[in-house]
Amino acid sequence: MTEGLSDIQRRILQVIQDYIQRNGRPPTNREIGAAVNVHSTGHIDYHLSKLEEKGYIVREKAKSRAIRLVKRGLPIRGTIAAGKPLNIFDSGEQDLLDIDAALYSRDAYVLRVQGLSMIEDYIFDGDWVIIEPDTYINNGDVIVATHERGDEVESERGAATLKRFYKEGQQVRLQPANSTMAPYYVDADKWDKEWRIQGKVRAVIRRY
Repeated sequence: MTEGLSDIQRRILQVIQDYIQRNGRPPTNREIGAAVNVHSTGHIDYHLSKLEEKGYIVREKAKSRAIRLVKRGLPIRGTIAAGKPLNIFDSGEQDLLDIDAALYSRDAYVLRVQGLSMIEDYIFDGDWVIIEPDTYINNGDVIVATHERGDEVESERGAATLKRFYKEGQQVRLQPANSTMAPYYVDADKWDKEWRIQGKVRAVIRRY
């Protein structure tokens, strides 16, 4: 998330991102001002300085199109099963997926999908999913659920799976998005003792 930025600074950052994406080059201060309805280039320069101080951009002096976005990414934490639970996902990888991390929470991370159980939600084998932890979960959210014992995969570290979550009375339903696959039911007591929700899916990334 763009924490610590004022509203105008968030708008300016978005203008820069959109302009570079459309035109392949950064905007001038005057173009930024026109986009955010601020006519003073000095005022724009002040906010660009703040964005630079906070690590969102880098500027070269004495150039009119001198803004460069700082590459920001999300950490890749490993693989997540879209099907039968796999070994717990955290692989210790330090690679970053090249994506604007400012759009997500500070603790967001990326998992690579393995399996076909979520294809009717347009989550396919090989896709990347962006997970935000420590967020409120509603019925129907697509979540990362971890089973601490991991009996299904004979893992000492537990197992993780990607499913839609439904709390239904005295049980939890982990629902695949694949009409050929059955849901997985867990008694509420067992869920509370053995299962954890690590976060929910905020976005799906596919590379062609």
